[in-house]
Amino acid sequence: MAKIKILMLHLNYGGAEKQTILMANALANFYDVELAVFYHYPEVIPYQIDPRVKVKYLTKEVPTRNIFWQKYREHKFWQTFLIGLKSLKILYLKKKLIKKEILLNDADIYFSTRTEYGKLLSKYGQNVKLKLTQEHNFIDNEEYFHKISCDFRNLDYVVVISKWHEETYQKYFQNTKVKIVRIPNILENRPKYTRKSFPKSIVAAGRFDKVKDFLSLMEVMKELKTDNIKLYLLGDGIQKEVIKAKVKEYGLEKKVAMPGFVSPREVEEYMQKASIYCLTSQKECFPMVILEAYACGLPVISFDVLSGPRELVKEGKTGYLIKDRDIKEMANKIKALLKDQKLLEDMSKKAYTESSKYTTENIINKWKEILK
Repeated sequence: MAKIKILMLHLNYGGAEKQTILMANALANFYDVELAVFYHYPEVIPYQIDPRVKVKYLTKEVPTRNIFWQKYREHKFWQTFLIGLKSLKILYLKKKLIKKEILLNDADIYFSTRTEYGKLLSKYGQNVKLKLTQEHNFIDNEEYFHKISCDFRNLDYVVVISKWHEETYQKYFQNTKVKIVRIPNILENRPKYTRKSFPKSIVAAGRFDKVKDFLSLMEVMKELKTDNIKLYLLGDGIQKEVIKAKVKEYGLEKKVAMPGFVSPREVEEYMQKASIYCLTSQKECFPMVILEAYACGLPVISFDVLSGPRELVKEGKTGYLIKDRDIKEMANKIKALLKDQKLLEDMSKKAYTESSKYTTENIINKWKEILK
C-alpha cells in the first residue's frame, strides 16, 4: 500500500485543517496515511481522525502570536521581547523540521497544506516520487502568483479549490512542469431531504468581521423591515457590537436573532428553520457554507464576487447572484422568493441535488485520479 505524508501546521480549529482531516480519513481506505504536524496543542483535537491515520507531532510548541500581542498591549515589553525571541526560534524550527521530514523521503506521496511547506517540498523533495500542495486561501495578487510559480516549480501538482484559481494559476504555471488541478472541498454532512415547509426567514453565518460584511446584511434587513421576515445571524467576532448597534439603530430587534457562536449541529438546526441563505461577503474562495445550506435545502442569494459564489450558485436554479452589491436588489429577491412558495420549493430541491456533487465519495475519486 502506497504511503501519503501530509505536512500540516496544526490540528486545531480551521477550515483547511478540517478539510485535510476529512480527506485523510477517506484516503485511509486506499493508502497508508500519516499526518506530520508541527504544532502540538495540548487540548483535544476538534475533528475526528480515523484510527488508521497516523499522527506524528514534530514539536511540543504552540503558537505565540496571540500572547505576544497581549503582552505588547499590556506594555509588558520585556516579556514581549522574550516571546518575540521564542517566536523567531519557532520560525527556525518550523523550516528545519519540515525540511527534515521531507528529506526522510519515507513516503511515496508528499502533500503540503501550506504555501511555505509547498516551497520547502519543491526545494528539498527532489527524490520524492509525487509532490503536491493545496492552496486554500483566496489571494488576488499578481506578485504572489509570480512568486509561487517560482517557489513551486519542482512540484508535480498544485491543487486549487475554485474555478477562478484554476484558470489564474494555469496562466502563471503554463511554462512549468507543474499541473494545476481543481478539486473542491468535501461536504461532510448531507442529511436526508425532509423539508416540508418554507418559513419567512433567512439565515447567515460566519465570523463577524469586515470581509463577511454583515453590516450590508443589516441594510438589506432595513429594506425588509415592513415585511414579516426574520434573520438568524449566527457567529461572533470583532464586529459583534457594531452589528448589534446597527440592529438597534434600525429598530430590527424583533427581526434579527443573534444567538452567537453555535456548533455545526446547531447551524444545521437554524438552517432548517429558514428558507433562504444570504451571503454578503466581500470576497470568498470556496464558501463551504453554501454547500451546507444546499444540503439543508436552502437556495442561496449572494452578492456576486470574484470567486466562490459565482462558481457554486446556479442563477435562477439554486439561488441568485446580486451584481454590484445592490442592497435593494438583494432585498427584492428575498421578498419575491419567499412569496413564491412553488418556486422556493423547486429551488430548494435543486439546491439539495446540487450538494450531492460534493460528497466524500465524489471528491475522493478526484483525488485518487492524481494520486495513482
